Amino acid sequence: MELAKYIEGTIPPRNEKKPKRINKPIQQLLDDFSNSKSGKVHESRRELQRRFEYQSFEDQKKIIRAFMKKAVKTDVVWCSKYFVMEYADTVYLEGEAVELVDYLFWENEYLDVVKSYWLPDMENYKLLKVLTRFESPEYLKEKIKTIENEMDGIIDSIAYSSLLLKVCEDKRYPLPKERLTPFKYAFISAKTNRKISEEDASAAMIWAAKHETSWPLHFVRDHKGQLVFHDYKYSTVGLALWSLSKLGHISVIISFNEWINTVICALEKEKHLDATIISNNIQEKLVEL
Repeated sequence: MELAKYIEGTIPPRNEKKPKRINKPIQQLLDDFSNSKSGKVHESRRELQRRFEYQSFEDQKKIIRAFMKKAVKTDVVWCSKYFVMEYADTVYLEGEAVELVDYLFWENEYLDVVKSYWLPDMENYKLLKVLTRFESPEYLKEKIKTIENEMDGIIDSIAYSSLLLKVCEDKRYPLPKERLTPFKYAFISAKTNRKISEEDASAAMIWAAKHETSWPLHFVRDHKGQLVFHDYKYSTVGLALWSLSKLGHISVIISFNEWINTVICALEKEKHLDATIISNNIQEKLVEL
């Protein structure tokens, strides 16, 4: 009977143990972690990571410093998320959610450690993001060709886009249009104050519309109950509209708004909108683009 319950997953395996929580001061955990002969490196590492978000900023810096000094690759990668924050990250300080900023966890002495692990593993986008943030454009220009020619797995990543944004601040560096989607080409061009053709602008808007994953967030009813298009800021379409506006391609934006009106006309017939109805109508109208 007990075996049957185990197979059904209603009782845990007898030998399954939850990680033991260690009731020690942070400084004692740091001492155990730093001492390779303590026999407690693994358990102190796990506990320091678990309690990290609830510590003071000074203690958080001590933990980061201890991890980077020991310089085990998994620890360096774990630390990397605190060196470079993205808008989607949730950051905690002393147990409280705080506004997104780059806290001063980074120290220039960490750069060689990060590079030592990234050079043999260039597809590690977490380490690449750190280098993009803190390395010089000259160093990154030396390495970008290797990434483009040998690291196909990273070309579509945010890390590669961030890398291009940094090196392309130098207008003499050519933007590799053939390696980018039409949307990324327009977005990076807008961010680095370059120009693109109207044909490329139209291609970027069409690509964004066909690859948008948040269409339901774009359609809301106003206080009069009328359906309106909402320019959702962090969506693919929202970023494309921002890019084309900055690039001065207003005619392409007008054409897109006209297409959006045909979508709204189709959706207006629906009394109760849901994600499925919106998605189905969008798919029907995308063929017009």
